[in-house]
Formats: sequence, C-alpha cells, structure tokens
Amino acid sequence: MKSLHLPRTLRPTREGWGFLLATFALGLAATNTGNNLLYLIFAMMLSFIIISGLLSDGSLRGLEVERSLPRHIFASEATPTRVTLKNKKRRFSSYSLYLVEANAPGSQEFGAFFLKVGPGEAHARNHTLVFSRRGLERLPGIKILTRYPFGLFAKATRPTSPKEVLVYPQVKPLPPALVRTLSGWGIRERPRKGRGPSLLGLRPYQEGDDLRLVHWKTSAKASQLMLKELEQEEAGRACLILEEPASGGPPTPLWEEDIKLAASIAVHLLRSGAEVSLFSRNGFIPYGRGETQLERLLEHLALYQPGKGQIEKPQGEGKALSLVIRLGEGLIPPETTR
Repeated sequence: MKSLHLPRTLRPTREGWGFLLATFALGLAATNTGNNLLYLIFAMMLSFIIISGLLSDGSLRGLEVERSLPRHIFASEATPTRVTLKNKKRRFSSYSLYLVEANAPGSQEFGAFFLKVGPGEAHARNHTLVFSRRGLERLPGIKILTRYPFGLFAKATRPTSPKEVLVYPQVKPLPPALVRTLSGWGIRERPRKGRGPSLLGLRPYQEGDDLRLVHWKTSAKASQLMLKELEQEEAGRACLILEEPASGGPPTPLWEEDIKLAASIAVHLLRSGAEVSLFSRNGFIPYGRGETQLERLLEHLALYQPGKGQIEKPQGEGKALSLVIRLGEGLIPPETTR
C-alpha cells in the first residue's frame, strides 16, 4: 500500500491555535444558549478559516523553485548559490512567501522572504555555501511556506527533490620550491609542423596559406613567395601517481592533505599547458590537457576511495615527469622517467 503524500502541509501558528480555541468555545456557547448573535459570530470565524485556506492555497499554486550552482565546486571555499522563485501563474500574484532549507551542509540554513511575486515574475536570492569535505554532497530540498493572509496557519509545499553535487578537493598554492621544479614542464618544442616560435623550414606559398607566415627576404631572392614552417609546440608530460603506504592502515587526515596536494599539482600543470595523466588504485586517466582533462582528474580525486583495486604504474609512456604522492607521506622527490 502506497503512503499518502499530500502536496502541502498545514499547521496552525500560535495565533491560529488561539483563534481555533476561541472558535470552538464560541460554537459551544452558541449551541448551549441558542443565541443567534453567537451563531453569527461563529459562522464568521469559520468563514475566516475557510477563506484563509483558499487564499493561501492559491498563493502557493503555480510556484517553482530553482537552485543554481557553479560548475566547479571546491571544498573549504565559499560557493555562490542562487535560488530563484518563479510564479508561473498568468493572472494572479503570490504573497508573503518564505523559502526554507533545513539541514544544509555546514549547518548553514538558507531562508528568504518575498512579499509579492507577480504573475510571470521571477525573484532570486544569492546564498553562500561552504562544503567542508570532498566527494558527493546531498543538498536538501527547498520548500515554500506562507502564512498569508491572516497569519493563522503556516502552509508549506513539499520540499523540492534533493540535489547531489560533486565537491572537488581543496586547491592550494604550491610551495615555491615545487613550482620551480615544475616550471620546465609547461611547453616544450618538438620538430613537427605547428605554431611554435622556432623555424622548421621553408616551402613555396600555396593558395589559402596565412600571409603572415611569408618569409619576405627569401621570397625576394627566390622571386616567389616562400612560407615559413614552424615547429609545433607540445606540452610537457607529467604523470601523477597516487600511492597508499605499504604499511596499510586506515586513512588519516594526512591522506586528505595529500589528495589536496595532488589536486593542486594537477591544476598547476594543466593550466601551464602540460599534459597530465593519473594513476591510482581507483583507476587510470590517460594523458590529456585543458579544462576537460582537469575536470576528469578532479572528479577522480574527489571520489577517491582508499584500498580498492591495484595500481599499475605507467610503462612505455615516453619521456614524462613522474610525480609520486604517497598518501600520508607527501610528495616523493620527482624524477624524469622514460
């Protein structure tokens, strides 16, 4: 048997409880005395309750809540959040609306008040969240509450569906000594055609070639347009290897610090133009560069769980900078491997 989930919840406010008790007492007195005036007042008080229910229900109908988060969320950093309330009704406004979110991450409860949201209008509030740890975080739903029109009852919608967000490890500035070690692995030249700064050779101009690459001195001597062929720029390669200590044991806070270090190194290398791969017990991410590769690496580190699978170190990957991070022990002095 399916449980019954009402679209809205209703509870009397403190004033509402007093009004209900007064209504009950007045109805009892009218019944015992048969006084027509008491019956009239009793009927008016009942009508207030009915009107309150109808108006509050109409105020909540046709509303929609949306939450917007940035694409990349990092632990321990302020995450700007935008909550938008839309009134999808064509003719009627909604009044006295509260947006309520309980049990938010970090005990940060979100709340906002809107006095009026006209038909077809959308009102937004900015909100900041701070996630204390990496991994998947579950954001609770947001419900809409109103005490309109008389403040006798608090009527609320069911919360919106909870939302899961992926929180990347915190990224910190690298120590200057480590930056100097990595500085030579941003861009390297290779004797292939491309757009590098060095000259690879000359060839006759062909229709459609970039005139900015014409070598005018040689063209004058050869009596024809000669085009410069440039060496291709190629990013240096770095391989991140995430190891667990041979002694085993449960994860410690130092493990999390080393995962942050791995994320910081990956961000530094990829944003300097390097190609980066990652090996860990959770899997292997092949070489790549750019923002897409950065998202892959950060997602892998965000979801990393110790003690699963076996690590297979790279072989035959060509010249690369090998960076071994042993969880709990930090970065092993880097070396170039072939």
